[in-house]
Amino acid sequence: MRLAQNVKGISKLILLLLFVMVFIIGATISYVWTMGFYVSSEFNNSKHTNVTIENVQFFPGNTSYFNVTVLNQSFSPSNATIEQIKVETADGELHTASTPSLPFQLAKGSSQTFKSFWNWANYTGQTLIINAFVSEGDGSNRRVVTPSIKFNITSVKFDPSVSVNYFNITVQNTGSPTFVNITKILVNGKEVTTSPTLFLKPFTLTNASDAAPVTFMLFRNWIDLQDSQVTVTIQTLQGYQIYKTVKAPPPVVLSITGVNFDATISTNHFNITVLNDANSPTDVEISEVEVSVEDKVFSFGNWSAFSWPGLISTIKLERGKTTLIVIPWIWSSYQGQGKVATITVHTVQGFRATYENKAIP
Repeated sequence: MRLAQNVKGISKLILLLLFVMVFIIGATISYVWTMGFYVSSEFNNSKHTNVTIENVQFFPGNTSYFNVTVLNQSFSPSNATIEQIKVETADGELHTASTPSLPFQLAKGSSQTFKSFWNWANYTGQTLIINAFVSEGDGSNRRVVTPSIKFNITSVKFDPSVSVNYFNITVQNTGSPTFVNITKILVNGKEVTTSPTLFLKPFTLTNASDAAPVTFMLFRNWIDLQDSQVTVTIQTLQGYQIYKTVKAPPPVVLSITGVNFDATISTNHFNITVLNDANSPTDVEISEVEVSVEDKVFSFGNWSAFSWPGLISTIKLERGKTTLIVIPWIWSSYQGQGKVATITVHTVQGFRATYENKAIP
């Protein structure tokens, strides 16, 4: 009885061992068959040079170039002649990267890093396809993502209530992989003077995570830009170039609606009527009145206004309002000579209005 039980136990053990052996043999055969397929494919494909782009390296501190490391596989049938490095951007366009060391013969089993000059400043944070072209085969490509630069213009502010002679922009570089050195600021493609100044040296904009935004004052009279699209461009030493396009405020419509020389009252002064149109974006302050006769210009910083007693240096002219100004100018020497005067009103904000060819009676 015990003998029968022992035999039965041994039979189960043998059966288990057989199952294990069958599993091992099956796995081995499967592995050999699979590897044989890939190895044979590899050697079948080795009729042509087989190169691989091992690495692509971008440098945030300089966007004018990048590095490409190319490997010629050990199972390639021959050396590989690297002919060109090209970059495919998201729009499908293929750009040639200038690589001075090309063409380059790459031995089997060796790799080489190439310095390729192509400015990627406008493609930060984007996916690019880097292509290596060879004479003996199909070459290789690699999909890469460029460094993400958070350098940007956060605001462009025109303030007609302050001045038409300048406006402000605010820039920030918080969290970028590199600081930037601002070299130029352009308005509609033309360089402008700024504060802080860029004349003596570039302005360093830190990339610290807690860095505060920086505001630049752009000294550019924008009276000709009113109610139009304005593009501000910032250029940097590192090659980054950022843009922001905004619409400038509508025009300040300031006009002299009437000029009155009246000899029956006095030849020691004359009156002008000034209107700040209701559609103007801001109130203005009149700071100066000029009278031009032939080649002579008379300037007046003080005058009388009908709504304020005495002489004042500025007149605040609200939108949609008119004011009468009395100009203390002795015009008797021009009386009866057929002379004409041109009157110009200036404002603190830099706006002006002109009344031309007013006859002096």
